[in-house]
Amino acid sequence: MALALLTGAVLVGCSSTPKGPPEDPTLARLGHAGDIAFRLEQPDQAAEQYRAALARARVRDDAAAIADAGFDLAAAELRAGQARDALATARELQAELARRDIADPAFDLVSATALFRLGELAAADEKAAGLTGSKDAELADAGWFLRGLIADRRDDRPGLEQAAASLTPAANAADAAELRARLRHDRTSALHAADLRRDQLDYRGMARALALAAEFTPSNAEAADLYLRAGRSAAGERDSAEARTWLGRARDLAPDAPLRTEAEDALRALPAR
Repeated sequence: MALALLTGAVLVGCSSTPKGPPEDPTLARLGHAGDIAFRLEQPDQAAEQYRAALARARVRDDAAAIADAGFDLAAAELRAGQARDALATARELQAELARRDIADPAFDLVSATALFRLGELAAADEKAAGLTGSKDAELADAGWFLRGLIADRRDDRPGLEQAAASLTPAANAADAAELRARLRHDRTSALHAADLRRDQLDYRGMARALALAAEFTPSNAEAADLYLRAGRSAAGERDSAEARTWLGRARDLAPDAPLRTEAEDALRALPAR
């Protein structure tokens, strides 16, 4: 074994190709397992793996790995509907990285999103506003999109107009379509946003867009069907509060007993508050 190790060392020393630090196989395995669980719509399991990866990254004392695993953990917590946990994770990681003089604005996006979902609109808007000046166009667009949602929630039309106008041409097409729908009260744009979200596997966003389309649909029957679809999708994403709201609207608008029964059955299937 000693001879093999010595031979390996010599070969590495003689190589003309620069070698980076060796990969930590445990860290790589945990991160990979988290990625697989996340893609398979198992955010709780993903969070467990990312939490273990974060612990391993701290064992390794690797700032980049700590940032990556921490962000993945916060994202999985958001996906699992655990906004408070995601917010706590983002704040903890930002403080830890700041002690190393590292600033990662991606954590501000997590925090802003979590705060928005928790209904803390002023704090969410403050965080999102900080992103809009980012040199990273993707982060800046995400900040403007979130500010648009917040403005719409507040019935702040000038704020919504500013957000929609500030998205870059490279912004997520679904984000642009959704803000356009909110600005114009346009059912067609909302349905287009829902289709785009579906293709992006963003089912939480798709459900929101379906509910938005329902809001702009004059026919009670069609609106009830859209709310039912939105509520079922939200329930599947464990967004029980939104699911309860949308399924309730589907039930109340349903013009016939079968549709009303479907909405009531879906409401009863939701977990207790």
